[in-house]
Amino acid sequence: MVRTKVEIKRIEDKAKRHTTFTKRRQGLFKKTKELVKRCDAEAAVITFSLAGNIFAFGHPSVDNVVNRYIAAMSAPELGEVVPVHEEAEDAVIGTNEDDETLGLEVPLDDMGMTELEELDRTMTEMKKKVVDKIDGIISCSKN
Repeated sequence: MVRTKVEIKRIEDKAKRHTTFTKRRQGLFKKTKELVKRCDAEAAVITFSLAGNIFAFGHPSVDNVVNRYIAAMSAPELGEVVPVHEEAEDAVIGTNEDDETLGLEVPLDDMGMTELEELDRTMTEMKKKVVDKIDGIISCSKN
């Protein structure tokens, strides 16, 4: 069986685009998890859906990887070691290595209204944190 080359172009149908995003996101997280396990690497993947939802995977955590990247980018010299500061609140999704589901996989059907509202608040806060981190990385890389 031979794989055919797929032309990379925008998927116009919104439903098909969402389905493709979901499948590819899961595949990307799976490949990242495999890379982390096989190569003893640290990796983080953050994706945003068109609906504004955040999906993240990181090992050991997204914060650790992003903080290490920021520290490396702001280090005056390549060989100099800069300590990475840990945040008190950990906003990491899907870091359980024994878990086969990656990213945010929540059984929404089993949740009540209060749990859904709490999930919405948590996701909004997490989205703001990720956007702030990205803005910080961009501003550090410009300097």
